Amino acid sequence: FTDKDALQLYHPDDLMYIRQQYETIVKEGGVSLSKAYRLVAQNGDFIKVETQWSSVVNPWSQKLESIIAKHHTVQGPSNPNVFQLPDPDKGLKLSEDEKARVQALKDSIIRLINGVLTKPAEVSKQHMSKRCQDLVSIMEGLIEDTPKIEDQLRLDLQDRDNSYYELESVMFGEISPHHEYSDSKSGTDTPLC
Repeated sequence: FTDKDALQLYHPDDLMYIRQQYETIVKEGGVSLSKAYRLVAQNGDFIKVETQWSSVVNPWSQKLESIIAKHHTVQGPSNPNVFQLPDPDKGLKLSEDEKARVQALKDSIIRLINGVLTKPAEVSKQHMSKRCQDLVSIMEGLIEDTPKIEDQLRLDLQDRDNSYYELESVMFGEISPHHEYSDSKSGTDTPLC
């Protein structure tokens, strides 16, 4: 399903259990694995799934941003063609009282998600505070370790025995004509023509 409210996918008889799962998600940040409950397929039949839940908390606003569910199918639908359009005659028929109860449970889940400061939010807040403290100490360390401007500008411009030209020649890998290399292994015995 796309663009569909996830709360509409739960079987009405499982909504109380689902509410408990959302309460755990809000308080603890997730659920390792739920017991089996029913979700409606596109064709109107129900499948049984077990779900691993986790949540994402915005570290700045400390609000629950999203809930992630990874479903494991325990039992498939009675009609395996899940892409078939639902038969309107086979759908669940709820009385007005049952519809009101279902809507009240859905509303309580939404209030639960939107209103409670979560344990992961507290942990996230502590991590953010720790990150800020770490950043402050790094910045203070950089400020204390900055070299003074005089130290940065001081250069030794001349070596004791070498001229500037010779330094450039050696740096560029050339042999300087102003320096005699006595340790050269070039052919000194070879006569020049």
